[in-house]
Amino acid sequence: MKIRYNFVSKNEVKYCDQSYTVGRAYEYLKETGYRSIPVLAEKGTKFVGLIYKVHLLEYLYEKKGTESDSIESLIRNEDAFIFEEDSFYKTFLTIRRLPFIAVLNNSQDFIGIITHANVMDVLEDSFGMKTGGYTLTIATIEHKGAIKDLVSLIKDINIDGLLTLDNGEKYLRRIILNLPSELSEEKLKKVVQKLEEKEFRVTHVDQIR
Repeated sequence: MKIRYNFVSKNEVKYCDQSYTVGRAYEYLKETGYRSIPVLAEKGTKFVGLIYKVHLLEYLYEKKGTESDSIESLIRNEDAFIFEEDSFYKTFLTIRRLPFIAVLNNSQDFIGIITHANVMDVLEDSFGMKTGGYTLTIATIEHKGAIKDLVSLIKDINIDGLLTLDNGEKYLRRIILNLPSELSEEKLKKVVQKLEEKEFRVTHVDQIR
């Protein structure tokens, strides 16, 4: 999955220019209510990093800086960006340590940001939170071809999503399986029974409405 359809576009993003003074950037951050925003250069086209409210305060009150000083020395996370054609996996790894990451196009122009809320939207979609249905948590003894065996057992049912946990564990793996809302309770019980007969233990069944 690419991230090009799952980010906040530039026209909805609050940002400051690289030319801002410390005082101006601090006042703007207070106005927006955010603890950090992107810093752009070249008339708002190029991403140069993030500016944090806490760093501005430290500079003013602990380091005795002045409001008229440039923010350039306070810009952080210059590498906090991905490209719109990058995978969701890369996005997930990059954003873990940051409040958000910038999104650039092929010309390296700033086109928006990815937030933790955007990441959660994608994960919620993978769990069927938007379409409804049933989520089965399945525990199985780890063995070669486990997922293939699982899918073969329910080949007559459409699988809306599948997520594996405990990857790398030698003995046990958990699998999250999303099934469509059209499935009747009777059919669902038969699915659970069929899985458990083949040593796929269904530990939880959650209905998502």
